[in-house]
Amino acid sequence: MTFRTSFRTKLLLLTIVPLAVAQVVTLYAVMRTVEQDVRSRAQRSLTVGAVVVDEYLAARTEQLRTSVGVLAADYGLKEATATNDAATIRSMLNNHGRRVDADLAALIDLDGKLVASTLDTGDVEMKEVIESLSRAVDQGRVAATLVNEDTYQLFTVPLRAPVTIGWVVLGFRIDSALIEQLSGLTGLDVSIAPATAVNPDNDELLTTTTPFIPGDDSVLVVLQRSVSEAMAPYVEARRGIVVFGATLLALVAIAGGWFSATIARPLRTLGAAARRMISGDYDRSVEVVSDDEFGELASSFNAMQTAIAEREQRISHHALHDPLTDLPNRAKILKGLTNAIENARKSASSVAVLSIRLLRMNEITSTLGHSAADELIRMAARHLQANLGDVEILGHTGTNEFVLVLPGCDVDSAMSYVDRIDSILGSGVTLGRINIILQTEIGIAEFPRHCDSATDLLRFASIARTEAQAGNERMRVYQLGREDEFLRRLRIVNDLPSALRRGDIETWFQPKVSLPDGKVCGAEALVRWTHPELGFLSPDDFVPAAEQSGTIVVLTRHVIGVALRECRAWQDNGHSLQVSVNLSARDLLDEYLPYHVLQSLKERDLPANRLTLEVTENSIMEHMRRSLSVLECLKDIGVRISMDDFGTGHSSLAQLRNIPLHELKIDKSFITTLCDDEHNDSIVRTTTELAHGMGLGVVAEGVEDEAAMRRIAGFGCEQAQGYFISKPIPAENVLSWLAKFEPVSFPDRRGKKRVFAG
Repeated sequence: MTFRTSFRTKLLLLTIVPLAVAQVVTLYAVMRTVEQDVRSRAQRSLTVGAVVVDEYLAARTEQLRTSVGVLAADYGLKEATATNDAATIRSMLNNHGRRVDADLAALIDLDGKLVASTLDTGDVEMKEVIESLSRAVDQGRVAATLVNEDTYQLFTVPLRAPVTIGWVVLGFRIDSALIEQLSGLTGLDVSIAPATAVNPDNDELLTTTTPFIPGDDSVLVVLQRSVSEAMAPYVEARRGIVVFGATLLALVAIAGGWFSATIARPLRTLGAAARRMISGDYDRSVEVVSDDEFGELASSFNAMQTAIAEREQRISHHALHDPLTDLPNRAKILKGLTNAIENARKSASSVAVLSIRLLRMNEITSTLGHSAADELIRMAARHLQANLGDVEILGHTGTNEFVLVLPGCDVDSAMSYVDRIDSILGSGVTLGRINIILQTEIGIAEFPRHCDSATDLLRFASIARTEAQAGNERMRVYQLGREDEFLRRLRIVNDLPSALRRGDIETWFQPKVSLPDGKVCGAEALVRWTHPELGFLSPDDFVPAAEQSGTIVVLTRHVIGVALRECRAWQDNGHSLQVSVNLSARDLLDEYLPYHVLQSLKERDLPANRLTLEVTENSIMEHMRRSLSVLECLKDIGVRISMDDFGTGHSSLAQLRNIPLHELKIDKSFITTLCDDEHNDSIVRTTTELAHGMGLGVVAEGVEDEAAMRRIAGFGCEQAQGYFISKPIPAENVLSWLAKFEPVSFPDRRGKKRVFAG
């Protein structure tokens, strides 16, 4: 049953049922009262009838007794009795009986024997009754008796002459005439019956009884009145009440049906509107046809429908748009890109996707705050959106990441958009009074050249952008197969922590020698990893991935611990060597690194200058202020700081002066071609002189032959490292290598003694 039908039914029942119950209760109460009143009146009429019967019977009895007395006083009867003249007695009894309408007359002697009577000679039962009665009665006794199913009223009087010489008995049959006479007097149903035959328990008849002879309950006069006859005058009244009640109930039902339909109709309308709302149809409003409560409810419902529609629109918009820029989010970009790919597939055209990342946002956030960075991203979004066409889709998918979908464009066409984006954002965005030039990294992927699904196209563009970031390029086009390399790198990053716990990552060492005397002065710690599935991995395979994921900090601390442990073992075997460990840009942000290094040195009981930490120019420049703070702390505890890969970075001499360094390590790209390239020769020589001028030592790495060794020694370099001296060797083989090493001196040919700093 629906809500509408149920409500109408309940409303209709609410109207009809109370009235029906009230009518039934009222009718029952009225009829019950009437019935009780009728019974009471009928019972009173029976009581009055019984009194009338008693009085009538008393008068009749007295009259009959007088008649019997007249017969007993008759002289001729006395004389005939005295002479025992039965014929005369019988004649006189007959004559006198006929005069008083007696049904029988009899004379009984003093012994109770029947002398004469008007009875049939064969009526033995009546004779016995008369004789038994005469022996038991006193003078003037009246009795009623049942003889042969007939009831008789018997009167017995003494016959005196002057003494009692017999008894005269007269009997009167109680017939229908008497009963009709009594019924006519009382207006009731009258019957005379023995007491044993009377049944007063009859619900259809009201009954009362009275003795036919006072004091003798053997024969009763039964007065009865039918209840249905007594109720007959009220039957029409009851029928009228019922008809009136039914008519009233029908009228109320009709009115209730109309009333319930009138009330339910607006509710049905509202219910239909609610179902439309459930199905998402908010366009049709409820018609307001009245100004009553239902009209107010309809108006409120319309207002609610409008509010829900607006809220759903906002929710749907927020579900598919970025809250910061109000640009499409990843979900809507995927939907739009999927449609663009389907259209391109039908028209045999291309779709290009650009994954765009704003650079230096962390620096801007730390300098100007998060709200300023958010405003900067919003302004960049507005600038880009204002310069796009209708079919191009710009979305915001990350904190500083955008996606640009270019339907109908291939990679070559997308290149022009890269230049356009650089032009739009490179002109600067004004934030307050500051004009901020935004730089980007962009990755490009194309359908169908690279893949045929929207998800993969976004992922490949993101991979290309990540590779552009790793290569320090402003743009990179996705290359087929790079996904496998990306997944390989991800696998490496995920497996690195467990590899450290299992000891799969080993620390090897590449010795360094002092050029003036040719002796081994130290070694650089290098990591090697033999992956159970990927095989041997060089540092270039997993260190950059570890830097990006942040696990490089754990790796660095592990290497520092192993390096100091081996340095302690070398010292215990008579070799006081330095050990070098490389630090990444992430390590330079670890404010707890100096405490960890100091604790590790104390655990190994080593002086701090035995440890050299190598940093690159780029790693310092990325977060210069925080990096310098960490380096100052390391220098303060006595650890040596070396600038690794010097000459390949972007640091200026002014910045180099502010970095707490002990030595410069010239990049191997200059050393390997030193003897064949005059420019590299000049660079190495100039760099060595610059370092010495700043009081720094110089280490040349990548020395692969004796000529290079002698050349750098001639420039005044203090230390050398490279395959000419030794390849990296496992930690367990260092002591045996040291035992076999024979020093070769390479003095400074300029003749000026240079003291290696530290």
